[in-house]
Amino acid sequence: MLMPCGGSASTTADTMVRLVAKLRDWEPLDWDATFDALASVLDCQAPLDDELEELAQRLRGALMQIVTIAVAGLVDEDKEAAVLIARARTLRSVELPGNYWMALGHLRRLGWVTSELVELLSKTGHLKDAA
Repeated sequence: MLMPCGGSASTTADTMVRLVAKLRDWEPLDWDATFDALASVLDCQAPLDDELEELAQRLRGALMQIVTIAVAGLVDEDKEAAVLIARARTLRSVELPGNYWMALGHLRRLGWVTSELVELLSKTGHLKDAA
């Protein structure tokens, strides 16, 4: 059995078990739901107060997957992508504010960074389903 430099059979097996578990849990990005959330958040008609938490969860989940794609494909070669990734990670880590208008502002920032990353990844050919 071939092993990476400095690795043991148990380390390699543990890594493979973790990888298989992640692959089993993986779900493809739901573009329709993502674009619906973006439309709700970025539209001139603001979403209702009771929709904010669900929209935040949907955008955070989509943004996590989009950032993973960006990191895998662009972070080393594109400074714009690195800035967007850093902004996305910061925004994802912030809790939704309790005040409606502050929460809406936060959601719109999440929406804009998501939209900008999708546009950049589509332009560079890293996303084809989003077009």
